Amino acid sequence: MPKNHGATSGKHWSPTQPRTIFRAMSIQFSLFRIPIRIHLWFWLMALWLWTLNSEQGWAGLLIWVLVVFQGILMHELGHAIVGRVFGRQPRIELIALGGLTWWEQQEQMSPGRSLMVSAAGPAVGIFIGSLALVLMDVLRIPDPSLARYAFRSLIFVNLGWGILNLLPVLPLDGGNIVASLMELVSPSRGRLLACYISFGVIGVLFAVTVTFQQYPMTILLFLLAFSTYQSFRIERQRLASPPGEIMETPSLTRRAFEALERGDGEGVVQAASELIAKADSTEQLDEAFHLLAWGRLINGEPGEAHQALTSMSGERSADPALEGAVLVELGKPADAVPLLEEACERGGDFAQAYYVRALRDKNS
Repeated sequence: MPKNHGATSGKHWSPTQPRTIFRAMSIQFSLFRIPIRIHLWFWLMALWLWTLNSEQGWAGLLIWVLVVFQGILMHELGHAIVGRVFGRQPRIELIALGGLTWWEQQEQMSPGRSLMVSAAGPAVGIFIGSLALVLMDVLRIPDPSLARYAFRSLIFVNLGWGILNLLPVLPLDGGNIVASLMELVSPSRGRLLACYISFGVIGVLFAVTVTFQQYPMTILLFLLAFSTYQSFRIERQRLASPPGEIMETPSLTRRAFEALERGDGEGVVQAASELIAKADSTEQLDEAFHLLAWGRLINGEPGEAHQALTSMSGERSADPALEGAVLVELGKPADAVPLLEEACERGGDFAQAYYVRALRDKNS
């Protein structure tokens, strides 16, 4: 995604070698004339999920990875094909956190069309998962067996994740469906109302997961709450802006960098949050998260800065000065030292100051 930004130079820096490596490790092809790109991090995510329940051995790993691949790809194809019916030109990317469907066009869809596009993804998964459930019973697949494991994985990934995606929580499809419904009722405030609903549902589910000690789901809810909060801030700012002040992406990027040069963390965060909402490629999304991390660091929020960095696709490296500074603030000076050494080779008082601090904290 975006190029890295040096805090002292005010210039963009592009880590071309890591970027080239990650591009080489991605897979690109077309299906139904829809461009599809699979990032390395998608496969690593599937592998990590398998380690949570890996009793089936290597054959089970192959089955699981293929099932996750088809489940997420079919989900995104559901979005893409319905969007194309409405005249959109879709592109699909499978990344660390699942999948994304982008549109070449920038203009917004009507709420009704947006609702149908959002519902199409979960609908495809629920259909495939339900079909697998019926077939497993009709074919009387023996248990235990690899075939039974394959069918259970198909049901879990397609039906289970499809139903989970319908939760009325942003940015899940269910949250976007609620937002579209709210926009039909209140075009200007619909997404803000959807944010309030999302916060309420997250609060209830948080209490349930803590009560029943389902802590992986609790962590997921934290991530969803963070995403909902970003949408909430964007909507509040949009409603507070006079007509005609809605900025396009280049203007927002320029505003973010200008705020960064002034040391205005809040200004960086606001512009970066809007960029996240407007991003139409993984490159733009990475740039926005990278800027968001700078803003959070300036605001004294290293935890949120680290979350922004981990939200990047992995296709590009973060500025080592930024990443090192965040690690120092999080109390991890030993991890920060190599990054800050690299940053100091490029010069800059910012990296040098954090490098000295990291060495002091490491040796204390």
